[in-house]
Amino acid sequence: MKYILLYITGFYLALAGAQTIPLNDTIPVPEGSYITSDNLENLFVVTPTNDIIKYDKDGKKTATANFKVLGHITSIDVTNPFEIYVFYRDQNKIIFLDNLLNLRGECDMESIGVSQIACIGRSADNQIWIFDVADLKLKKYSKDLKLMIESASFNTFNIGSVVYPTIIRDINSSILILDQNKILEFDIFANFSKIKLMDTLTGFQYINEKIVFLKKNRINMFNPLNFTMQELDITLPANTKNIRIEKERLFVLTDEYVILQTFSQKKD
Repeated sequence: MKYILLYITGFYLALAGAQTIPLNDTIPVPEGSYITSDNLENLFVVTPTNDIIKYDKDGKKTATANFKVLGHITSIDVTNPFEIYVFYRDQNKIIFLDNLLNLRGECDMESIGVSQIACIGRSADNQIWIFDVADLKLKKYSKDLKLMIESASFNTFNIGSVVYPTIIRDINSSILILDQNKILEFDIFANFSKIKLMDTLTGFQYINEKIVFLKKNRINMFNPLNFTMQELDITLPANTKNIRIEKERLFVLTDEYVILQTFSQKKD
């Protein structure tokens, strides 16, 4: 396997030399699948038939699950590797899985009259963030469905006339929300702070205080501390759909497979 040297200097990340992703370390996936990953370098594949498949960092399958009665999986949050959140928008349900994808609990948001959820995310204290389309508010609920925090209505912010978030990520010090082509930042009390980044975004990761995202088949890193953008010198397959970076692993999703690539990391 070819190795890419990854240099991390403070908040600066750069790669040495142009690299081409090899195609020999791959996991076949059905077309239309999507991926995510956790901080233990595990890969999760969600298929069009709503299978959840977990692989370890070496590509070994370790668990599978499919809760067919709940229908289509809207999103999966694995930011806590030992308590995975899976959101089924059609049923307005969030289920909780352990690290082997066994069902450990659920929250029925319909039971408290919350029926128009755009997206959800795990909070840093293992509660639930949601965006409620009914009143255009970011809300935090406990797992016993008590409202803990809510924002002002998004139509009071200067962020554009159309609001429909798709990703919520709690990064401990703030909450980042992907709303179409921009990332909005809130504090932990759901107070709006600012537009953190505006670009052609369909997804993102937050790594070493940088926003990492795929744009025009290139991996980009935005540093919000100095407002600089860096394009990583990695050649991806032409049909790359998504990428995930976790410690010493780069996962690259195409129409047919996930490529497993290794980083050799070094700090100055």
